Amino acid sequence: MTNAAIKRPTGKPVPSALRAPTAGATGARDRNLANDRGPGFAFLLAPHPGRIRAMALGHGGTLGRSEEADLLLDAPGVAPLHARVELVPRLPGGPLEIYITDNGTPSGIYVSGMRASRTVLSDGDLLRIGGAIALVVDKDIGTYEGAVVDDGGIVRGPRSKRGWLGTLDAAAAAGREGKRVVAIVGRPGCGRRSAIRRMAAAWGLTAMAEPSDAGGFDLDVEALGGDDALERALGAAFAKGGAVLRGLGALDAARRDGVVRASLARRGKAAIFFVLDDAHDDAATLGALVREGGHRVDVPSIETRREEIPTLVRTRFEKRGVGGNRLSIELYEAFARAAWPGELEELVELVDRIADAHAEVPRLGPEHLVRPLSRRGGRQASEAKAEGVASDAEKIRAALVQHKGSVAAAARALHLSRQALYREAARLGIDIRRARDEGGQ
Repeated sequence: MTNAAIKRPTGKPVPSALRAPTAGATGARDRNLANDRGPGFAFLLAPHPGRIRAMALGHGGTLGRSEEADLLLDAPGVAPLHARVELVPRLPGGPLEIYITDNGTPSGIYVSGMRASRTVLSDGDLLRIGGAIALVVDKDIGTYEGAVVDDGGIVRGPRSKRGWLGTLDAAAAAGREGKRVVAIVGRPGCGRRSAIRRMAAAWGLTAMAEPSDAGGFDLDVEALGGDDALERALGAAFAKGGAVLRGLGALDAARRDGVVRASLARRGKAAIFFVLDDAHDDAATLGALVREGGHRVDVPSIETRREEIPTLVRTRFEKRGVGGNRLSIELYEAFARAAWPGELEELVELVDRIADAHAEVPRLGPEHLVRPLSRRGGRQASEAKAEGVASDAEKIRAALVQHKGSVAAAARALHLSRQALYREAARLGIDIRRARDEGGQ
């Protein structure tokens, strides 16, 4: 399988422009401008070359690897005219829905793991066509065009620079001038420690930049207890260049304020990172840090940067000695469509286990997963370690009964699109009408 690229029609200045031979020059120019934005696909090929290719849908058309296709996708397993894409208003003058229809191809099309002949696509759905997977995007597709790279342990996507990594870069730049007070906010496991190591490396704090967090920099303020223990720990950490303070959310407001004040008063020229969970995003703590010239860096959940998951997977496998040519498109798809209640830590742990368990397997696929992947929206972090977690089928049935058979309401509760819920119900043999009857009793 080769690292193919999405072709663009000759002479068209915008991604994936549509050709309409019967249209005049003015009409074609208007369509090209419209294709810069609006709904589309963010395509990755497997093994992919580290770039995301944006394919704007415009007014729809045929998708395939033939020069006659309106939306050209050159990837293994893609037929010359593989599928038809239509943008259809739900109601006259209303918002458009994206429909995709397979043209009877041998490899077919798969939406969120389910083969489909014709289906509507929702924002966030994962589409697989041959050797390519795509995230469905309902707006502003132009922001996806660009490279996905591993930058100092942090994977940058084509939109990342506009968001949290821009804030991280600003904090790192300010730290070079001595402004080294940073609040790192995010869910546990989302990559907060990687962000800390990135900034510490930029400031020349080599010991703090080490992945092991060795050397007494990492302080659990809840476990430290009284003021004397805190003072000793801070003194030892600051003498080595800085400290990472976690566990603030477990303290009461008065104690938390005291820890922040004591840390800021003693730090001198040392760096100090306050690690805060989303659930304990304390305004008073953040306000105190801002007054001291501190920075706030919000590390987003993996759910909000799902298009970067294939690169995260490939990068981690390569660090474990598994080349990208050994990873199948189906394995990339399984990782990209899964829920990750444990965030990046869970993803990394699973990749490591697969690499260890199947070191001699020439090509890895979903059958080599060492445990089942939770489905997107199907499990919350608090449930991840609970025994006897309900199966996917039980959860869907329960949601349908609770919402009196309303597919739309059940889908919202499960964080799925309506079409995804219908597909899952069909796959699991769930009778939606029966659930509606049970909910009405």
